[in-house]
This record gives sequence, structure tokens and C-alpha cells, in this order.
Amino acid sequence: MLKEKELTSAIKEAERLHGHLGPFLVIGVRMGNIVKRILNPNKGDNNLLYATVTAPLLTPFSCIIDGIQATTKCTIGNQKLRIKNSKKEIFAHFQLQNSDKALKISVNQKIIEELISKIAEGVSNEELAWKIARMPENQLFTIGKQ
Repeated sequence: MLKEKELTSAIKEAERLHGHLGPFLVIGVRMGNIVKRILNPNKGDNNLLYATVTAPLLTPFSCIIDGIQATTKCTIGNQKLRIKNSKKEIFAHFQLQNSDKALKISVNQKIIEELISKIAEGVSNEELAWKIARMPENQLFTIGKQ
């Protein structure tokens, strides 16, 4: 897990890219940081990392994509990022090119439902974002090597 200062810095960078702070953006940041920690692409080898994000292509869910782009540098423009629409489930598959190293990170559906409920109740995006930032990884995600 990233140190709090490093995570805060990554979240702020993603917020600048995305335009505002929200919980789904932070979920994407956390996913990107996990893949960097586990697959450990060398600093100069970020161009070897590919991502496929499966999520409902509606806000706020699609905000996850920008969090992943900000942290992994896999983007639509550099063709290292693919997006797939889903009705409900949210997960990302990461692969290192020319390697058998791969990772699937799925977001806990219960957390998604809680976030949507809290947003509907009027809880601020910023408050929910920082709650997600502090949440234990094993409560937020299911992580599996592929």
C-alpha cells in the first residue's frame, strides 16, 4: 500500500486531469497503484503495460478510467487502454507486454452500491473520495493474478 502522502499526491494529480475529485476517480487511482506495485513495470517500461477496463460507461462509474489513466499512463491516445461497457460489474485487467504477468482487479459490488446510495443521499463527492482513499484494499477490491 502506498504511503498516505504518495496516495494523496496521486489523487491530486488525477483530480487535475479529471477536473474534480470523486470516489470513482479514487477507485481508479487505487487500482492503478496496485497494478504498479504488484506487476512492477520498470520506470522506463510503463509503455509495456496495457489495461482493459470494464465498467458501466456512465458517470460516475466511468470516472474510474481517468484514475487508471493518471496512475498507469495507459491512455486511449497511446492505445494502451481499452474500455468495455458493462451493465453492473467493474473490473480492470492489466497485462505486461511480452510477459505472462497479468492482474485482474475487481471492485467490490457492495462498495459500489454503498457509494451510489451515499451520493443519492447528498454526501459530497470529496468526502466519499477520501473515505475510499482510506478504505482497506481488501475491502475495496478482489485482486487476482491471471
